[in-house]
Amino acid sequence: MHIFISDAHIRTDNSYRAKMLLAFLREFESKISSLFILGDMFEFWFEYNIVFPKHYFKTLASLYNLIQNKKPVHYILGNHEVTIGNFFKNFGFIIHKNSALLDIDGKKVFLCHGHRLDRRIWTVLWEHILNSRINHKLYTLLHPDIGVFLAQGIAYLSRKQRRSPNAARLLENYARTQLQNCDIVFLGHSHIPVFKKFPHNKYYVNTGDWIDHFSYGVIDRGKVSLEYYKHRV
Repeated sequence: MHIFISDAHIRTDNSYRAKMLLAFLREFESKISSLFILGDMFEFWFEYNIVFPKHYFKTLASLYNLIQNKKPVHYILGNHEVTIGNFFKNFGFIIHKNSALLDIDGKKVFLCHGHRLDRRIWTVLWEHILNSRINHKLYTLLHPDIGVFLAQGIAYLSRKQRRSPNAARLLENYARTQLQNCDIVFLGHSHIPVFKKFPHNKYYVNTGDWIDHFSYGVIDRGKVSLEYYKHRV
């Protein structure tokens, strides 16, 4: 069973969404063949050279356990993964900076977070500020406690911006375009779960989020589905 999730926006391991995700991974660990994270697993990810993100320790440990058990964990970067250095790679994640086209159960599967389709003023500004090399250099001068607090506040404001009414349409149109060259498209970013089947066994799945919906995509022996985790912690 191949699992696809996105947009958990975990701030700390003690949050409800983190506890739900940990419960899900414990429950499904024996069934998972591989896990695909389609961006924004954490509210904010910025790698310091010598500082470990302790607020994410349990979540990272749970993911590391999958990797140690020979279950690949792919990470497609979203707009809240600001800098990815050696930590994720040394940890064992298979990193895809923007998108990936993979063969899964004999199907050509396209994976992408989808944030680059959203070109509203706030999202463009967010991208320029947090991807600026100068800002990265300045940010590293801050004490990590201050830096993480500041960044999580900005990330929270970003996430709370009113979602574009066109986002779902833009993502679906993009998926339709990609389906000309593949069998299945998985996207995230909108936080709106979507499952659509097209002629010739083509599928578009938006994995939704782990904030309100606790939704995830599945490919199991070639069968594609969108599921919802109902467990409560």
